[in-house]
Amino acid sequence: MNLLAVIDPATNQIVRRLPLAGIKNSHRIPLDTSDRIAFVAGEENHSLAMVDLSTLKVLSTYQVGEDPDVLAYDSGLKRLYVSAESGTVTVFQKNNRKLDLLISFEMPHAHTVAVDPKTHLVYFPLENIDGHPILRIMQPVK
Repeated sequence: MNLLAVIDPATNQIVRRLPLAGIKNSHRIPLDTSDRIAFVAGEENHSLAMVDLSTLKVLSTYQVGEDPDVLAYDSGLKRLYVSAESGTVTVFQKNNRKLDLLISFEMPHAHTVAVDPKTHLVYFPLENIDGHPILRIMQPVK
C-alpha cells in the first residue's frame, strides 16, 4: 500500500489514511519526533518521502538505493541513513523541512543500519562477507 495510517492510541483505531504521493510499496518509517516528521521508504520505486505529521502532507521525495530496507535517524546530528537491499547506503542531512544528500555509497549486504544516538556511531551488520558475518561501524564527521 502507498498509505500512511493515522492511529488514535486511545482507541487503537485508524482515524485517517494519508496517500503517499511518489511512494510505491511503503516500508519503514523512522520519526523525527521533535519536528514531527516521518521518513517513509518506497521499496518499489527506490524513493523516500519526508512527511510533515502536523499537516499530514508529503513535503518532498528523494531517490535512494534499489529496494530500501532499513532506515535509521540520528536526532542529534539530524542525519538519516537509508540502507537498501542492493547494498547502497544513502545519507541525508535534515535541514529544516528538507533533506540534503551528504553521500551515497556501496556496501555489499548492507541492508540493515542502526545508529547510537549518544555516540552517533552507525552500525552495519553484514550477513556474509567471505562466509562470515561482519559488523562495520562508521563514525560520521560532525
